[in-house]
Amino acid sequence: MQRRRLLTGLGALVGGGSLAVSTGAFSSVSAERSVSVGLADDAYAFLRMSPISDDGLGGETGRSSTNGEVVEFEIPGDDEGENADAQGVGVDSVYEFHDLLEISNHGTQTVEVYSTYGGGALNDLALVGHNGVLRDEPPILNVGDSISVGLYIDTHGSSIGEFDETLTIIADQPDD
Repeated sequence: MQRRRLLTGLGALVGGGSLAVSTGAFSSVSAERSVSVGLADDAYAFLRMSPISDDGLGGETGRSSTNGEVVEFEIPGDDEGENADAQGVGVDSVYEFHDLLEISNHGTQTVEVYSTYGGGALNDLALVGHNGVLRDEPPILNVGDSISVGLYIDTHGSSIGEFDETLTIIADQPDD
């Protein structure tokens, strides 16, 4: 009888000791889950981007267009209409082209809109509104709101030529 108690006591002690050492927590776990994401062209997206091709004077600028997936800006514009003879922007200069794109919030949350430029041939490239460069003071768009934006282009240190640059437009929840 004493021997059984000793074995039972040792078994309980060893079992309790292993419980104290091993908490059962994970340091790493991996699990596969499926995610369904619907992609829509800009006309049906949460953040809609519509090119503004009207110069406000009844003419076409030809500076912005979309294929439903990518918004493109062409500076100085097409070969017809406004600035038909222009070849491009000059070096060591700063330009603002307003009213090229309308951005609308059709989501379910308030967002702030700004852009990032990863660098390239230009010194700087950003979205600009009537109150300045959007990354400096991103506008807040409530659900259903929209804003007309354009491009800020800084060519200081750039060389002459044609360049294909990428600008990322971001809509993010504002910090409280």
